Amino acid sequence: MPGPTAHSHPGRAMLAAVAPPPMLEARALAKSFGAVQALKSVSFRLRAGTVHTLLGENGAGKSTLLKILAGVHRPDGGQLLIEGTGTELDSPTDAQRHGIAIVHQELSLAPNLSVADNLFAARLPQRAG
Repeated sequence: MPGPTAHSHPGRAMLAAVAPPPMLEARALAKSFGAVQALKSVSFRLRAGTVHTLLGENGAGKSTLLKILAGVHRPDGGQLLIEGTGTELDSPTDAQRHGIAIVHQELSLAPNLSVADNLFAARLPQRAG
């Protein structure tokens, strides 16, 4: 039995027409390192106000995907969109300008600081001496 359509729910078509684009969307991202294909046609959408988890076995491409999103690596194929606009992230600084950064698994995180404070602690000015 087919699922519901915009015709069976007229308000659904109107909602789709006014819904904002995903904050971040990947379309068919691909990345190889020599003969090793780390990513093959990876697609997803992330909407504002949602939480997502990236899980996979060792060697599944999780780190490669995150490094593409953070501007460390460039994809060999596919498209990255930020708020509906095609975007190429040329560097980690470029990704940060778009609000994307990686927090690596570190034992040096301060447990009594909030997540936000830990994220921005590295951006605080350092004092020599």
